[in-house]
Amino acid sequence: MSVSKNERAVERIPYSQKVKVVSMGRMVAYAMAVNVGLKGVLLIASPTLPVGSSCRVTLPVPDGEGVRRLEAEGTVVRSGAGAMAIQFADAFEPSTFGPLFQKATGAPHFALLTAYQNYFRVSRNQDLADCERLLGVSKRTFRTTFYITFASCISLAILPVWLFRDAIPPYPNWVKIVLSFTYGAIWLAIIQPTLDLTVFRVLRQRHSSRSGA
Repeated sequence: MSVSKNERAVERIPYSQKVKVVSMGRMVAYAMAVNVGLKGVLLIASPTLPVGSSCRVTLPVPDGEGVRRLEAEGTVVRSGAGAMAIQFADAFEPSTFGPLFQKATGAPHFALLTAYQNYFRVSRNQDLADCERLLGVSKRTFRTTFYITFASCISLAILPVWLFRDAIPPYPNWVKIVLSFTYGAIWLAIIQPTLDLTVFRVLRQRHSSRSGA
């Protein structure tokens, strides 16, 4: 069966919403979704259900008049390490996702700006509130990635100075201070967020590819 361009476009939609999961008539959890597709959803959940478990999921989808709640029967196809992938019994139509589909396919620059805004919103909070919902990664992943990229700042700053030390003119101290602060501002405002968001995207894609959802 051929897959249309629109169906391929919504195969993976970034989707940071609380999803209700019910199994055997009992609510398991309100899990945080990482992404959703026509055939399934990837969740950050605790506890998780065993692979093969049948469940019913309720997905809130924003539209122009508020929030619609979609319900779907599904089966857990991957579970572990705080993540759970659920495959829907019946695939959704692309139009079902409404504004989510339009945002994912029609506004890449807006999505990038939103990602930066979410990054700074999370990083400014000492407790990293809404990290899972806004960025799709755990707080532990955020901290680990941040510290690694921040530590790399030291080597990236020292290396070019050491390599070209003989060619650097003897600038006054005030010039050196201004350049140092400028570099630090550029790193914290642009370079590090870009590196961190790239790592987060790769990790989400790996979760998605392993889930098969």
